[in-house]
Order: sequence, then structure tokens, then C-alpha cells
Amino acid sequence: MLKILIACADNQIMGVSNKSSLKQPPLFAKFLLRLCLAILGPALIDMPGAEEKHPIAAHGNHELHPALGMSLFAAEPAVVDPVAMTFDEHGRVYVVEMRDYPSGIGPDRRPGGTVRLLEDENGDGQIDKATLFAEWLSFPTSVAPWNGGILVTAPPEILFLKDTDADGKADVREVLFSGFRLGVTDSNVSGLRWGLDNRVHGVNGGNGGAISSSRKPGASVSLRDFDFSFDPVTGDFTTTYQSSGGFGLVFDDWGRSFATYNINHLQHRILPVRYLQRFPGLPPVETTVSISDHGEMSRIYPIAPPETRVNHPEQAGHFSAAGGLGYVGNSIYPGDLRGSVLVCDVAANLVHRDVLVENGPSFVAKRSADEQTQEFFASRDNAFRPIGAESGPDGALYLIDMQRDVIEHPDYIPQKVKDRLDLRAGEDRGRIYRLTPKGGLPARKPRLHTAPTAELVKELANPNQWWRLTAQRLLVERQDRSTVPALIKLATTGFELRGARASLPASRSDDTDPLARLHAFWTLEGLRALDEPLLLKALSDPHPGVRENALLLAEKLLPGSEKLRARILVMADDANARVRFQTALTLGEFEHLDSQAALSRILRQDYAFRWSRLAVLSSLRHGEDQLFRALLSDTGFRREPTPEKLDLTEELADLIGARASSGKNLPAALATLLDLRLEPQWQLAALRGLQTGVARGASQIPADSTIASALEKLAAQVSTPLLAAAWRLSRTLGLPENEMQRSALALAIQKAKDNSQSLASRLENIRLLALGTFAAVEPTLFALLESSQPSLVQGAAVEVLRQFTEPTIAQHLVARWRALAPIVRSPVIHLLLQRRTYHPFLIEALETERIKVGELNLDLEQRRRLLRQSTPEIKARIARFIGDEEYSNRKTVVEEWLKKMPASGVAGRGREIFEKTCAQCHLKEKLGFAVGPDLSDVAHRSVEDLLSNILDPNMAINPNYISYNVDLTSDELESGILQSESGEAITLLQAGGKKVVVPRPQIKRMESTGLSLMPEGLEAGLAPGDLRDLIAFLQEKR
Repeated sequence: MLKILIACADNQIMGVSNKSSLKQPPLFAKFLLRLCLAILGPALIDMPGAEEKHPIAAHGNHELHPALGMSLFAAEPAVVDPVAMTFDEHGRVYVVEMRDYPSGIGPDRRPGGTVRLLEDENGDGQIDKATLFAEWLSFPTSVAPWNGGILVTAPPEILFLKDTDADGKADVREVLFSGFRLGVTDSNVSGLRWGLDNRVHGVNGGNGGAISSSRKPGASVSLRDFDFSFDPVTGDFTTTYQSSGGFGLVFDDWGRSFATYNINHLQHRILPVRYLQRFPGLPPVETTVSISDHGEMSRIYPIAPPETRVNHPEQAGHFSAAGGLGYVGNSIYPGDLRGSVLVCDVAANLVHRDVLVENGPSFVAKRSADEQTQEFFASRDNAFRPIGAESGPDGALYLIDMQRDVIEHPDYIPQKVKDRLDLRAGEDRGRIYRLTPKGGLPARKPRLHTAPTAELVKELANPNQWWRLTAQRLLVERQDRSTVPALIKLATTGFELRGARASLPASRSDDTDPLARLHAFWTLEGLRALDEPLLLKALSDPHPGVRENALLLAEKLLPGSEKLRARILVMADDANARVRFQTALTLGEFEHLDSQAALSRILRQDYAFRWSRLAVLSSLRHGEDQLFRALLSDTGFRREPTPEKLDLTEELADLIGARASSGKNLPAALATLLDLRLEPQWQLAALRGLQTGVARGASQIPADSTIASALEKLAAQVSTPLLAAAWRLSRTLGLPENEMQRSALALAIQKAKDNSQSLASRLENIRLLALGTFAAVEPTLFALLESSQPSLVQGAAVEVLRQFTEPTIAQHLVARWRALAPIVRSPVIHLLLQRRTYHPFLIEALETERIKVGELNLDLEQRRRLLRQSTPEIKARIARFIGDEEYSNRKTVVEEWLKKMPASGVAGRGREIFEKTCAQCHLKEKLGFAVGPDLSDVAHRSVEDLLSNILDPNMAINPNYISYNVDLTSDELESGILQSESGEAITLLQAGGKKVVVPRPQIKRMESTGLSLMPEGLEAGLAPGDLRDLIAFLQEKR
């Protein structure tokens, strides 16, 4: 600790707030330190500080995977506001500190980010020295080592910082790239990390920019919504994958990359954009996607005291602030820890872990069997803000904790709430924790900066990913070609692992062999020493991960190597789906007579995988109509029309339609549909694809009598969906409407209103109405919104209404609001908010109380659409009903009761109150009835949140729990929650779990009350302590 204090003093930051200390002269700082030591002596070293007030590492204050232990590696004042870190080849730690979060320092909001250099000099797992390496950086977000210094993202720039005089401070500050747009902090550029391909990769974050390179002058690169990579030596900069829009990036051992974004906590970057941009016709598609099997906004399990969410209370206990990742890339970790991905949620004070399971060309991210209802790491400190985890040279995982009281960016906090907060509270704190297998790890301080190249080659076989990547980087930086023979031996013969192998368990003694070969091949590529014979060996490697990477390595040499092209054609039949996926992508890099046959073989084997289908389509230079006919002519392929086969048919037809203007492939595709006498589902999928493709095509397709005739024949079949699909394509092509279509529309209007028709038939005919004029279909569509209609009929009518823009649509929707079924209300609200011309009708409905504000259940973004993005008149009128903060009909009552509530309650007494007061309509585990929301799993909700819902049940009502009144033909009245329905009857759920089934012919009128079944005024007869006891019972964990 004393060394840290002295180092801090030397760097002008000792013992004072960073708001002022950055400008203190060194002599003054040293004088302060020596004065404190003279007065306080040894007591200063042990003085309780912020780490005692927020003791995350203390026993009982956190929960961690049982196979691991945790210790404190660094804390304030040595590190403050850490958001990223990296180890250089010396084993030193560079920590990026975003001291200017969230909006800059001081009234002028100036940049104030820093980089701290930390050193553990005695190898005891704690830092001994902290040096201010660089300061005045603009909201820095990430760091990566290079060329004896570091690369730092500090938007709008990426900087190279280096210390050349060994004083621990950067004296080189070079702007390598500029033009990154600076915006909301969590959307800034971040994630710098070396890839296997000897390039530095980063994530866009969503703010985009036009990027210029100082080392490669010329036109800027438009980042748009793409991530990127660059070569820091040449300044070459290129886009890589569609951005997740999140913070952070990790690679697995084989170079597959993963990112995150708020509620979509783990996303796989599957398909590089360069493959999608080669040939025309591909549709826009999201190629960085969620792979979680536990859904978007997945349930997570915090253990910190519940806090009220200031913008999205419904996200409590769910992923809402995923940002910052880690990869467990070391064989020393037991069980399913190795190869798993860590995802931080800064709002929930925890680190989640996903186990990756291969699924064709991608993965499924699953919770570990031992972590189904708990997390890899969770803290009881609400100021614990995990923002990333890094692997160190010692094998430990280093967990970064920003330690802020308020982590939410001000842009997402309602103004009234913001006024009560200290947005920079915690600005003087920060932690880094060291996680190891139980029993600890031996210290191993790397000295790779002075290691001979032969030793670096050996480290390519190290079981720790950090050593392999660092050794590869240094070998490429040195450009020492004398290592090529050793690298070739390692790549092609397996290499003797010697010391690295001896440290491995017997059961894993050969695990590093393929990884050693992998790094050897990529290092050879970085030394420009790869040739055809080496690549042929790599393409035949026994491990699929090596073969997959060999395909990438081979692409540069394909134009001049017939042997490589021939080998890649054969790999269309590889035993591994990921290898076949990459083969499909690589086949598009060269022309060959056998390419289409190879792509067809991949398609027939991997049609069940969406990404394999897209990879094949991305490599089709031409001949898509021939492949279409060949597939549909195959009776074996058509024998079972699975959803995946139909999707492939639609996707291939889409490509034909998009390229239709360049040849006769559209008439050929229609002829295929007629000649083969296909079943309707195949024709329907094909027509849908042709229509979307033609609509997206770059140029107009001239009217063709052959096309018109073929479409009339297809539409003449007895299938309403097929008629509609043919009609849509005909309209997209600009063909005139015919008598068959007009007659079909008139018949559809009749069948849509006919209650005696089957529900499926009615829905098909309602969808056909989208092809009519608004004047022709308007009366029918509005009639289908009456309360007597099933919810699916109402929903189909609303979906058709979305195709039109007439203002009378909004007028009719609000007039029929009370008649709308629960599942229809959300799409109606979305439609009313989407169009500014509809806003006056919504506001008038609120003013006349036709719609109650609580029924809308608007989230923050929806409220802001009215408050910030509507007309000045609407902004003023809506402000009477809602604000940026959660709106409430009884806000004053809630606030008064909050002041009177005791700090804690007794769950046992709360159970008795629940049984008397709530159990008739709510279930808490096995107590009560499931009429309203199940309260068995609300322990993650805050006291304020639960109290608000108890005292103001109509504040924001889930449509599924709105009460309905039903007038019967017998003049009786029933009421309850609409639990289920069919075309024949509805089921109402009433207090005590009573179910009432009402046949539709007996319904005279059905309308929502606009209110929850739960009454207001529950607090009557209860003392503040009673309500606190009830909340304590509700917050009890299972």
C-alpha cells in the first residue's frame, strides 16, 4: 500500500479528488504525502477507505462459482473508474479509466480519461506500483498492446501511446485513426482486441462515423453499423461484421467472435460483411444475432438489495445493461468453465456465464447445469459495476469493477429523477479482482519482450490463450523469418510441447496440438511465409478448427493455385458443418465450373441451418434459377416440406426476383412452379420470395405476357394464400389488375365477415383484403374490430390496417379501444405512436377518458415518442398525463407511504397479510390463486416498485390483466380477466380462480373496464409496518 501511495504522489493524484488533483505539481503532491505520513504514521496505511464501505471481496458479500476463489488485485486510489485493461508482454497491466463518465469533467464537460500502468513487482497477486501513463483522453473505452506501447479507443480517435524513456509515462501520442462519432458513452467505439488474423478488431457500438487513417491517407471509410479491424503498421482499416451496438468483444480459441447489447446479452458475429457485398441481390439481413437459448432480456439472478429501475421497471431481474465480456481461454479451469463466455450486467451487479454448444455453423448459448438460478458471480454491493473480464498471463481471470453509484447514462434517466441524483458518485473508486481456481495459481511473470524467437514459437502451444496470442503478436511484430522452419514444423508435425504439455492433465495432453498448429499457420501468414504446399496441409488437418481457418488463409492465394481451388471444391463434403459453412463462403472467392455443384451439395446437406443457406446464396454469382429448378425437381428433397426447406425455397426465389432485371430467370422460375405441378406450400414459398426480391431489385422489370399468364394460372388454384401471393407479385411487377382479382376480393370481404366460416378461412381472407383499396375494405376491417370477434380476427384486421395511412384509421381504433382483446392492444398502441398524424386522436381519447393512461402501459421510449418527437401542440397536451418518469394516478399517496415505511419488515407476518388480502387473485409459490400476475418470483423488485404496484394497480396495466365486462343476451353481467378464447367461446377468470365459460352467441357486448381487477385503496386498514411486512414476504427468495 505504501508503494501505491508514493507512486500516486509521484503521479500527482495522491489523496485528493481527481477533479482537482490532475493539475497538482509533483512537489506539492509529495509534500502532502510526507506531511500525512509525519502526522498519522502507520495509521495512514490501514485507514478505512472506500474499499471498506463497499467490501465486495469480503466474505458473505458475494457469490462466486464454487470452483473459484477471488482476491483483490487493485483498488482506489491506484485505480479509479476502470473500464478496460490489458497485459503487455512484460506482464504489466494497462488500465483504461473513464474518469469523464458520463458527460465529461467539470461545468465545461472536458475529457478526462486516463490510462494507469499497474505492476505486481513481487508476484503476490496484488499491485505494488501504479503510474499515471496517459491523461486527458476523450471517454476512453478499450486498450490493446502493440509495438511496446498500447492502442486506445478515445473517440473520436484511436491513439497509439508509448513510453520511450522508461519513466512509465507515455511520451509518444500518435493519432492512428479519427472520425469515430462521439455520442452516448455506451454506444462509443470499444472492444479493441487482437484477432488470429494479425489485425486489431473493435466494435462500433452504434455511433458510427467516417474513419480516416493517418498512416494510409485517402478516402475515409464509412463505418455505418459495422464493426471493424485494422493493421496498425500500414493503417489499413476495413469493416468486418454487422455491429451488435454493444460494449466489448471476445474471441474464442478458434477466432469466432462474440459481442453483446443490453437486453440481447450474447450475440455471435456469424457472417463477415465482405461476403455479403460481393454479388448483387442478397437481402439485408442481421448477421450478428442472439444465440441465447434463454431468450432476449433473459432472466438473471441478482443478490444485491433491489433498487428501483428509473426507466424500465419491468427489466428488473432481467438483462438490461449487458456490457463487457470475458472468455475463459485456459485449460486449467475445470468442468464446463473452459471455453465459456462471461457477460457482465452493470445494472444487476453480476457476471453471467454461458456455455457454448455448437449448432451447425453457429452456437447455442446455455446456462450451465449448475447455474440455472444463480450467476457465475454476483455481489451484494449495489455499486459493484462489472464491465469486463480479462485473462492474465498467470491464468487468472481479472474482473473489472467501475464502482459507480449511478451507472445509468443521464440520457436514459428521467429529468425529475436525475435532479435528485449525484451522477458522478463513486468517481473516486474502482476495483480489479483476481479470480483463480481454488487454491490459487503460481505466479508466472512473462518476460516475452526479451524472449528469443525460438521461445516465442514454443509458447504458441501454451494452454493459456493469452500466451499464444501474445507470442504470435510478438513474432509478427519482429518479422524474424529465421523462425519460419520452426513454425512450419509446428504447423505440420504437431511439435513437441515439452514444458507446456507437462503441465497439462493427462486427459488433456493433446488439446493444445491443434491450437498450436492454428497459431503457427496464422503466424506464418503474418510473416508472409505461407505457400501452396503448407495450405494444402492445413486444409487437410485432422482438426476441423484448423481446416476452417485454413480456408480463410487460402483465400489470398486462390487466384494463382488450381490445386487449392480443387481442394476447396472437395471440402464441400467435409464432415464438419462449420467447415462446410466456411467452404460455401470461400467458394464465392473464385470462379470454377464445378462451384455450383459444390454449393448445391452443401445446400442439400445443411439446408436446416439458416446461416449455411445464406453462405451458399452469397457465393452464387449466377445460375440461381438453375439451382432453384434442380432442388424443386428433386422428389427426395420435396418429400417432406419442412419449414427449413420452405425457407430455402423462399430465399432462393428472393435472389431470383432481385436479379430478375438482368435476364430471363423470373419467367424460368415461374415455369418451374407450373411445370413441376408442385404442392401449394412450395408454390406459396416461391411466390413470396419472388415478390420480395422483385420489390427490392434495382431496376424496373418490363411487363411480360409470359409472366402475366403464368401468374394467372398459379392464382387460379383453389388457395386463397396462393391467390394473394400471385396478386402481390403481379402488383409489384406493375401488371394491371384483372377480373379474377376483383372477384376474389369481393368474395374475401364476404368470407371475412362470415362467422360460420372456419377461423383459418376467415384469417386467410382478411389478409387478402390488404390488396384492395382502402375505400373498398374499410367498412369490413372496422367491423372486424367489434368485441364479438375473436382476438385473432381483430389482430388480423389491425395488421391489414397497418398497410394504409388514412387518419380515420386512428379515429376508429380509439373508438373501438374498449372492444379490443388484450393481445391486440400492443400492436394498436404501436401503430398509434408510429404515425404523428395519429397522435391527436390518441391524446383526445386520453382527455375524454375513452382510454385511461394506465392502459397504455408505455415504456420510456414510447413516452418520449410523444413527449419529444411529436408536434409542439401534442407535446404540451400529453405532458398533462405522462412525464419522463413512471406516471402514476396515485403518486402522492405512494410517496407519502414511502416516507412512513419502516426500513425492513417481517416476512412471516407478511405471509398472513398476503393470505388475507392478496391470495384470492395472486399466487405466491403454492399460496393463493393465479388470477392476476404470479408473485412467486418478484424478489428482485425494489420496495418502491412493489409498493407502487400495490397502492396504484392501475399505474401501468399489463393488457393480459385488464378486467372485462360481458353483457349477455340473458341480461346478466359477467366480469373478469379474459383468460382464453376461441371462435366459439371465451373464458373469464375471476377471484378465487373461478372460471366462467361464455359461448360467443350469448355475448351481447364485451368491453374492457380500463382497470385492473385489483382495486385501489388496498392500504385502507393497513399500517405502514403491515405493508412493509407484505413486501418483505414478496421479496423472499424461493
